[in-house]
Amino acid sequence: MKQTSFMCQLGAYFDTYLPQVKKCSPNTITAYADSFALLFNFFREEKSKPHYLVNYKDFTPGLFDDFVLWLDHSRNYSPASKKQRMSAITSFFKYASRRDMVAINALSNAATTVTPRIPGVRFPYFSLEETKILLRMPDIGERLGSRDLVLLSLLYDTAARAQELCDICVGDIRFSSPAKVKLLGKGSKVREIPISDDVSRLLRYHLKNEDLFLSTDREKPLFTSQDGNKMTPACIRYLTTKYVIQAKAAHYDILTEPKYSPHSWRHSKAVHMVEAGIPLIYIRNFLGHSSIKSTERYARVSNAAVTKALVGRNIPQLVQNNIQPDNYKDTQLPDFLIKARK
Repeated sequence: MKQTSFMCQLGAYFDTYLPQVKKCSPNTITAYADSFALLFNFFREEKSKPHYLVNYKDFTPGLFDDFVLWLDHSRNYSPASKKQRMSAITSFFKYASRRDMVAINALSNAATTVTPRIPGVRFPYFSLEETKILLRMPDIGERLGSRDLVLLSLLYDTAARAQELCDICVGDIRFSSPAKVKLLGKGSKVREIPISDDVSRLLRYHLKNEDLFLSTDREKPLFTSQDGNKMTPACIRYLTTKYVIQAKAAHYDILTEPKYSPHSWRHSKAVHMVEAGIPLIYIRNFLGHSSIKSTERYARVSNAAVTKALVGRNIPQLVQNNIQPDNYKDTQLPDFLIKARK
């Protein structure tokens, strides 16, 4: 089947330019690919056009306006997420416009698309008491419940992004004093995060129960899904939603935000560190922010008194571990996108 010029250049963008020329990290390439997967889903659902027929002439101002509205109404995307998707798509058109004059109009239309303004400093996070309640939700008498306790405890203790947690391998854990975990952040930046004694003990149980403690394969994922593959951010989102629902059912007066995500654990840790009186410069390094401005928003959230909760919290001990659903696989996408999203 003959490909349109748009599809040819998009394939080269993902197969060659991003990984080899620009040397983007796999996580960045996946994020870009997800944006185009959404775009092709939009074309298929709203315009009845399969991806292999899409060409530059289709990218009119009205098309992008419809796409942003579709992200809002059909996918319930936040203003920040809509901006991120349009930014990824615009980046491709910048690349394409330097190689094909016909892409210039598409670039202009994408770059001038109006997306909703991102709200100020509001973000959903768990109070200290809500965090304790959520960590009591997993049933540690069950194999999966014990796995979930370890995963969520580590997610909170390290303030890791969901993808960073998924990327942790057995060899990234060091049981020194204090114990530490290595995280691979945005832009392939690596940082080592100290973990509490409670979480260190949980990790020892997890490694023992999964036969990972003496494993010679140091690249083996710390957390895996039911099919034995590396855990995905979608799995972590599922677990967060699951236990938030359970906690709300047990305590009707907590967790009042309309929506929480895996990032809420990261927000929560940052807010609790601010409340504990830890200087912002240290919190910035802990979170892996490139600028202190990204960290300052946490200081504006709470003026609560200094608390010792970060070292005094009680996390239940566990039993055993493992499972979860895979990411949705869209087989109606071009091969190079399917490959980039793995």
